[in-house]
Amino acid sequence: MIKFKPQYETFAILLLFWFLFTLDFSLWNSIVGTIISVIITRFSFGIVYDDSDFIVRIPNVFILIRYSFRLIYEIYRASFLQIIRILKKDNDSVIVKVELDITDPFLITIIANSITLTPGTITVDAVDNILYVLYIKDDGKDGEKLKKDIKNRFEKYFIKKG
Repeated sequence: MIKFKPQYETFAILLLFWFLFTLDFSLWNSIVGTIISVIITRFSFGIVYDDSDFIVRIPNVFILIRYSFRLIYEIYRASFLQIIRILKKDNDSVIVKVELDITDPFLITIIANSITLTPGTITVDAVDNILYVLYIKDDGKDGEKLKKDIKNRFEKYFIKKG
């Protein structure tokens, strides 16, 4: 298999997504897409790739698909629980410090954004592998229970087994 330099792969992926999102293959759109893809590729040096290889490691596509289904389930589940809390006027909130076992900034960002997407929780800050999460307390749910839930529902997908 031919291995291209990371900057060429980044450019090709960006241009492909440009055409997929615009669905316009005219000459003018192709020129604009090429220019924007070149600019983004140049600014991505040191963030997405370096001289030798990609810096950001994207998880296996099957893990991402499973994670996406879990995230959608959690969003709907939390939505209904949040409706019940609103109707009961049970809206006490607290900030909890959650220390993740993973250290990859990309994966931590995915988990932090997933927490924020879930109703009743917001990731307030992230420092290294520590997330500060604001959540609306459940009747029997304390901070320790929330930490375990985050690890069991979100982080477990990205922990390597074995």
